[in-house]
Amino acid sequence: MNQVVRMFLESNARMKKIMNRPFKADEIAAAQREFEGQIKLINAVISAFGIASKNKRAMVGLDRMNIMDDTTAVDLMLGDKEADKIKCPLHDDLITRAECLDYSGSHVDECSGCETGKTTKNLLLGDKVT
Repeated sequence: MNQVVRMFLESNARMKKIMNRPFKADEIAAAQREFEGQIKLINAVISAFGIASKNKRAMVGLDRMNIMDDTTAVDLMLGDKEADKIKCPLHDDLITRAECLDYSGSHVDECSGCETGKTTKNLLLGDKVT
């Protein structure tokens, strides 16, 4: 998981806690500022992607800094890791981590050595991965 995704997940978890209890004006104001920061971050991610698509070295640098990589899609929805969207090198569109796990189980030869698949297995299966 890269920094951008981690920031969104932490922010969304804080917002969920705020929304599940009585409203406090200072918490709502802080959440509003954080949301405005998220909008700026989304714009920065889009700009970084635009630069990366034109410059392969930029993408390598963003990946090394653990800011953005080509195996993770930013999903702003709260929820279960199985529903996270990822970019599979073998599919044209985004798939869920659950779909990745199912596909890799029945296409072992095609998926061997895939970093996205390894990350998915570690996230969903944890210590069960050999």
